[in-house]
Amino acid sequence: MRLIQPQLSFNCSPRSVLDLSMITTTAHIVFWISVFFVFHSYLFYPIIVLGWASLKRDHTLLIQDDLPSISLLLALYNEEKIIIDKLENIRRMDYPPDKIEILIGSDCSSDGTIKLLQSFSLPRARVIDFPSRRGKASVLNDLAAAAKNEILVFSDADTFYRPDALKKMMRHFAYPRVGGVCGNLHLKASTTNSGGMAEAVYWRYENAIKKSEGRIKTTFGATGAIYAIRRNLFSPVATHKIFADDFLIPLNVVRKGFEIRYDADAECWEETAESTTNEFHRKIRIGAANFNGLADILPLLHPRFGFISFGLISHKLIRWIVPFLLIFIFASSLWLSQVGSFYSYFFSAQILFVCLAGIGYILDIRGRPIMLFTMPYYFVIANAGLLVGFVRFLRGTQKSVWNL
Repeated sequence: MRLIQPQLSFNCSPRSVLDLSMITTTAHIVFWISVFFVFHSYLFYPIIVLGWASLKRDHTLLIQDDLPSISLLLALYNEEKIIIDKLENIRRMDYPPDKIEILIGSDCSSDGTIKLLQSFSLPRARVIDFPSRRGKASVLNDLAAAAKNEILVFSDADTFYRPDALKKMMRHFAYPRVGGVCGNLHLKASTTNSGGMAEAVYWRYENAIKKSEGRIKTTFGATGAIYAIRRNLFSPVATHKIFADDFLIPLNVVRKGFEIRYDADAECWEETAESTTNEFHRKIRIGAANFNGLADILPLLHPRFGFISFGLISHKLIRWIVPFLLIFIFASSLWLSQVGSFYSYFFSAQILFVCLAGIGYILDIRGRPIMLFTMPYYFVIANAGLLVGFVRFLRGTQKSVWNL
């Protein structure tokens, strides 16, 4: 492959030579720091936690004769296509009937969701139809306040649990230091959906990291589709902006000195976004929500928190700024391609990667994704979504209500 080497013309006066030398030195520093952070978050950190976790013994799980009482919380909006299947799934849960309550909150659904909920007979279920749209966080706050049982379980309308999933999660609460448990979400994707296929692959990678973090100390954040916390540790999520509730709610548990464990045996399934466009908009919402929650995680970034600080920076904070790091890498390698063949190769590799992503885009439009091209395409889409999310965070334009 022919190297891409842009030809730049320089004024070679002594002052210019000094300025160019300073720019080149700065470009070297920016390039290597940016490359290190990207590789650390996506490669080095996972290797570190996987190796570290392998040295830890698995958590001993006690057999509980007396299961805790739980409140299953379900916030939804316009879910008429799936809600009956979800209710049937809840009905099949293998959990003592007298120890579970189901609280379902509709964020002013405008379709037939409420009628379907009212027509379905599900013991111990209470449906609350909120009269105005306020967003998921507001609904969850109200449902948590209305809950009466020891443990709060959070789920989504399009998530389907294995019958024993609740029992698997509850066994961890036999230990007082455990404040929450995150279950194992499996994503199902259509073979014609590039974004969904790539998200499913990426999710398996994320689950491996979560499992390792849980074995070492604590998992950071949770999967909104399946996680549980002690009711007395619940902290309401702010509602004036969009926030990642499944990140902040468990994180507040960690801030109070408790652990969030990951249970790979507590399984559930969910379909991925219907299209790459939907996935892109989801990444935008996630990006804006992450940056809005930055102030909440800052106290835990202090080195005195040890692994918690290290994990949050490596797994979360750096991931959020990867779009900016990629821009820095591209610009600095373009400049440095004039002074070394390594940087020319690196710059060319980035162009090749973008071309692969472009092919992935074309294949996605045609509904014939190939993984070689799908993963670069997904990587570009995901980071572009984070970048747009950051802009919306700065402008405060990302709404807290959600649409299907």
